[in-house]
This record gives sequence, structure tokens and C-alpha cells, in this order.
Amino acid sequence: MAEQNILNGNQKQLEQIIGDIKEHNVKKDRLEKLAESVKDISKELDNARKEKQNEMDSKIKASTDAICDGYDKSINADKDKIKAVSAARDKAKMAGVKERINAETASLRAQNEDLADQINEAFIHENISKVFNSQLFISVFNPKKLLDYVIDIAIILILYVAVPVALFLLPMIPQWILLVYCMVITLVSIVVIKCIFRKVVLKHAETIMAAQNTRIQITDNKKRIKKIEKNIRKDKNEDMYGLESFDSDINALHDDIARIEEEKSSALEEFEKNTKADIISEINERYADKITNMENELNKKKKEYDELDDLVKKQRIYISSNYEAYLGKEFINVDKLSELNSIMKSDSADTIAQALAVYNNRH
Repeated sequence: MAEQNILNGNQKQLEQIIGDIKEHNVKKDRLEKLAESVKDISKELDNARKEKQNEMDSKIKASTDAICDGYDKSINADKDKIKAVSAARDKAKMAGVKERINAETASLRAQNEDLADQINEAFIHENISKVFNSQLFISVFNPKKLLDYVIDIAIILILYVAVPVALFLLPMIPQWILLVYCMVITLVSIVVIKCIFRKVVLKHAETIMAAQNTRIQITDNKKRIKKIEKNIRKDKNEDMYGLESFDSDINALHDDIARIEEEKSSALEEFEKNTKADIISEINERYADKITNMENELNKKKKEYDELDDLVKKQRIYISSNYEAYLGKEFINVDKLSELNSIMKSDSADTIAQALAVYNNRH
């Protein structure tokens, strides 16, 4: 222990002060190294714990994926079979629908063929060209339906409006061309219409009219056929198509998928109850010694650090109260105190205060 006033102390007391400060410096260095050691061990311990948790998560996920993979392959295989059976069912249904349409429209189609044959036979018998049974001829000479009138008006507009206007607007065509066109088209129209009307329409009026009425009947039959086809395609009743075997296979596959899903759930539940715990236990056991040793080492270092830290604080308080208060902060330095000790050894001073005076005179 230092005297109450260390300035009156002798060389022995100065050497004690130097020894105390050296010891304090050693303790501080040791405290810094302990702090680094605690930090390093804490980091290693955290890494070991993370490594253990990552291994657990990875192994549990791999095991879960392995369980699911086997069942999922079976489920996907059944789903592919369902798609194949459904495609075959659709194909069979379409064939059945087509067959039903053919069956339910057979009489109308046969009637249309018969009516068309009647028209052909009548025209052949009276030596009338098939041209006069066309839509264009009917539209021009005896329109009855909306389509006939539309075609008739369109022909008139093209011949007597569109072409003349085009000839009139095109700058490279002389005006006399337009005049010639109008004269020719008018003359040709009159001559052709008169000839056809006199030699065909008047001569075979009854046959042409009958053919036109027959064509209307054929058109009506086609509309009925389309309506029947539409109703058949919209019909939700599939009993007549013989699709029971397909439906049975599809239902069996769905049942198989439900069974596999249930087995999968049971396997995962079993894994959660037993296997998962075994995996965790095995990994914990492998890491137990390593982590326990690190925890013990960390606790040991922390305890040593806390004890040394408390000692360093006490030393610092002691040095500050007993040495620094008299010598000043700048002299709490081993090198300067050693120089004071050299002064006292050389008999230049008997007390620390005198040594300070000599030191200050030199500097």
C-alpha cells in the first residue's frame, strides 16, 4: 500500500508504484485478449448451432420430399391415365353423337337427295340446262327469299352503278368509253333477258317454278337438320352413347388417387410423430459434445473475463486515487516512472517529489 502522500515516498515506494502499473497494464492486455476470445468462441458457437439447425432442416426436408415423391409419382401416373381415358371417352362420345345425328337426320337427308334427283330428272326430261336451277338465275328472274333479293340488287348495283361510276372517276379512261359501256350493257341485258325469258322461263315456267319450290323445301330440310344436330350436341343425356366403361375407369382412378392421398397423409403424419424426432435426436447427439464443450469454454472465459474486469476496475480506481491524484495523469506511465526511478538511483533525489522536480528541470 502506498503512503497517504506518495510524493514523500522513497525509491522503494516508486518501484512499488511502477510494479502496480505494470501489473495493471498486463491485466488490461489479458482482459482485451479474453474479450476477443469470448467474441470468437461466441461466433463459433453460433455457427455450430446454425450448422446443426441447417442440417436438421435439410434432412427433414429431404426425407419429407422423398416420402411425397413416391406417392406423387403414383398420383401423377393416375392423372395421366384419367386424361387418356377422358380423351378416349370424348372420342367415343363424338362418334356416338355423329352416329345419332346421322340416324335422326337420315330421313331428311334421304328426302333432300330424292328432291334433288326429282329436279335433275325434270330438267333432263325437258332438256333444261342446270344453269337455270342456280341461285343466280332464281335471284334475277324470280326472287322470293331475302337472299334472292339481296343478290338481285347487288347485280344491278354492280352493273349499273359501280362500274359506270368507276369509269367516270378514272382519269385515264375517255368519256366515250362510259357511254359505250352504258349502251352495250343495256342492250345486252335487254336481249339476254328477253331471250332467256322467252325461250326458258315462258316455255318451262311450270318446271322452273316447281324446281324453285323444291329447292325451298330442300333448304327448309337443311335447317331442320342443323337444328336437330344442335339439339343433339346440347343434349346432356349421355346414356345412349355407351360410355359406362369409360366412366367406371375414371371413377376407379379417382378413387385410387384418393387412396394414395390418404396413404401419403398417413405417411407424413407418421414421419412427424416418429421419424422426425429420431432425425433431430441423432443430429443433436452428434453435435452435443462439440456444442457443450464450446458452451463450457465460453462460460469459463466469460467468468474469467468478469473476474478480471472487476479486478482491472479496482486497480484503475486505486491507481487513480492513490497515484494519479499526486503524480498527474501524464506520469501514470512506466517509461516516465522508470526515468524518475533512475534519477533517484543516481542520488539526485531522495523523494518522489524531488525526482519530479529534477525531471521537470531536465525537460
